Amino acid sequence: MSKNILITGASSGIGKAVALEFAKRDGSKNHLILVARNQAKLEKVAEEVKAFGTSVSTFTADLGKTADIAKLFTDLEKEVQSLDLVLNNAGLGYVKEAIALSDDEVEQIIDVNVTGMILVAKKAAAMMVEQGHGHIIFTSSLAGYVILPTWSVYCASKWGITTFANVLRQEVAKYGIKITTVHPGPVQTEFWDPKKANVDLKKTEGSMPAIPVEDVSKAIYDIAYTDIERIFCPPKLKMAAELFRLFPKYMAKMFAKLA
Repeated sequence: MSKNILITGASSGIGKAVALEFAKRDGSKNHLILVARNQAKLEKVAEEVKAFGTSVSTFTADLGKTADIAKLFTDLEKEVQSLDLVLNNAGLGYVKEAIALSDDEVEQIIDVNVTGMILVAKKAAAMMVEQGHGHIIFTSSLAGYVILPTWSVYCASKWGITTFANVLRQEVAKYGIKITTVHPGPVQTEFWDPKKANVDLKKTEGSMPAIPVEDVSKAIYDIAYTDIERIFCPPKLKMAAELFRLFPKYMAKMFAKLA
């Protein structure tokens, strides 16, 4: 029996890469449920997935809107009886000093990265409680462990969702549900669009190079359905996060130079 895998933010970046990773490696063993705002891009990803013999459904939704999330799960429950795996991945960010962010940009980051992810996890977990199993994977960030100037609201959103996931893990373990957080550093995706981040990735190559998105999708595939609570991509970033915990002032200065 094929597993039902829900992937949000599936039209590009990490979400798209994960969809293709599961399709390439598992073929017809899974049914992928892809969610994103951009229907045209989403349908293109669906066609790529189908080429590997994987069945796929698509749902267009803005996960920064509560009504869209409610409708998504209402429609989803009509199509599938269970959810085996959820990649809670939709996210965005604007890289500017806090006082330069517009109110709308702040609201967008919190609505998608925090409220949206919490509501998706809440509704997915409710389905998983009924079936007695499931795994929810949150795409967080290294920014969920450290602080970076010009990333204030983004860091706040990722610290917030990391904490939520850690508490949720305690709450749902008794129902057989696993929770994992994924913490990438810079990844070669559309996140770095000049209209949003306006960061030259070439300037980070000496200190924290951007990794191929496939490195993240492979890591996520490898930990699916396991008891692993968190992973860093690349793994060496775990040391940076630990050093930040032990020496926050020193490491804050180091990361400020990177930012």
